[in-house]
Amino acid sequence: MSIVRRMPERRAAVFHAVTTRAELVRAFAQMYPAIWEALHEQGPPGLGKVIAVYHSIGEDELVLSAGMEVADDFTPREPLALLELGGCDAAMADHFGPYVFDDFRRTQANLEAEVSAIGHEPRGIVIERYLTVPDAEPDQSKWHTELWLPLL
Repeated sequence: MSIVRRMPERRAAVFHAVTTRAELVRAFAQMYPAIWEALHEQGPPGLGKVIAVYHSIGEDELVLSAGMEVADDFTPREPLALLELGGCDAAMADHFGPYVFDDFRRTQANLEAEVSAIGHEPRGIVIERYLTVPDAEPDQSKWHTELWLPLL
């Protein structure tokens, strides 16, 4: 089966941030509760998966968006922003294991190598869709995340 597929269109209510690798866990720990609180106040009709989008991954700086997928008929208000994703060709890999930055980057590097081997090029963003809720599954080896690389 091809690793390249059509990434479904998705909309997400997000916060944007610029952080470092050392501060990433702290940034997420601040962002996700604030996102949840803002969504609770705004009352969206349906929520999807939790996501993180890395717009840029540098040695010293990470530019990212974090949030939750929302229904098509919901438009978030400040302090949230709307991020529209998908509707494009993308490579996707399943990642199993704890939510560790370096582990995700290894999965990403393997996916990028596969993409290159079949003559495609990523756009430069990485989308993580967290399919497992950690509170519901104590075994971190079973945590399932989709890693998407939209293609040029």
